[in-house]
Amino acid sequence: MLKHIKEIKVHISPFNTKSKSARLFLSRIITNESKESNPNCKVVTNYLTDNKAPSNVQVVFRDGKQFDLRSNDMKIDDILTVVQKHSKKLQELEDSAK
Repeated sequence: MLKHIKEIKVHISPFNTKSKSARLFLSRIITNESKESNPNCKVVTNYLTDNKAPSNVQVVFRDGKQFDLRSNDMKIDDILTVVQKHSKKLQELEDSAK
């Protein structure tokens, strides 16, 4: 999943129930398998002290495209779809250049 991603920043309020999607996304990107796909991907987690603060996921791709996702309003599948859709596009461009 991380192959085409340069940086991910997750701003999360750990005790806010609406932060569930951000927590799940974070748990999926910090696996050994994900890290092996791109060891240069920088993952930053910022824990918010305000329990009502909205969670946010920022993804910067290697082509410079940046997504700023308000994860409080999204399901984990929605976040993954957005990220994987652009990753797939970059993979197709890479494959066609070969």
